[in-house]
Amino acid sequence: PAPAPEAGPVDTLVGTVLAGRYEVVKKLGEGGMGTVYVGKHTTIGKKSASKVLSSEFAHKQDLVDRFLQEAKAASMISQENVVEITDFGDTPGGSVFFVMEFLAGEDLSGTVESNGPLSWERVKPIMLQICNALQAAHDAGIIHRDMKPENCFRIKRGQNEDFIKVLDFGIAKVTSEEGEGGKGLTRTGMIFGTPEYMSPEQAQGQKVDHRVDVYATGVI
Repeated sequence: PAPAPEAGPVDTLVGTVLAGRYEVVKKLGEGGMGTVYVGKHTTIGKKSASKVLSSEFAHKQDLVDRFLQEAKAASMISQENVVEITDFGDTPGGSVFFVMEFLAGEDLSGTVESNGPLSWERVKPIMLQICNALQAAHDAGIIHRDMKPENCFRIKRGQNEDFIKVLDFGIAKVTSEEGEGGKGLTRTGMIFGTPEYMSPEQAQGQKVDHRVDVYATGVI
């Protein structure tokens, strides 16, 4: 007889409680280094999103540091157009996670896909919000280094249907502490980012500054 089909992998985090406070409700999406889940605070019931580092990377300290760098970088920026990071901790399986505000909406790539080219009247306020977020990041000594439509999330806030949140500071460079480059999580010759939005200097692995974000924003 033919062998029975193998069952798909079971997501063991769904239903667990992280740090004794955040119940994992369901999986939202998966990226290169981690998975994002919808969570709920066990006491106050507030919905949140938890990003968990993939277990395959949890034993590599440099990748753990890079993952937590995202939480650190975003939490250093106090600006309404930057996603808010509220907590972090360890998972029962020995990995790490951080908690961020839950956003209901879509990224700008999805908006363009469903709406087609946007008019300048609509583009201008969207781009100004992105610029305000990046200005706050740069003022805090943080270079995003991976600006692209997928990292600009559009939600409704009040009467504004195009309120923007800048996401994913996972490869951000923090220059305000411990000298240029922070903990040295990157070095000359290491290339991070998305090629379509990357400046020539960044693509060549050169030492970069805030202007790589300006370049990428222009491409967006």
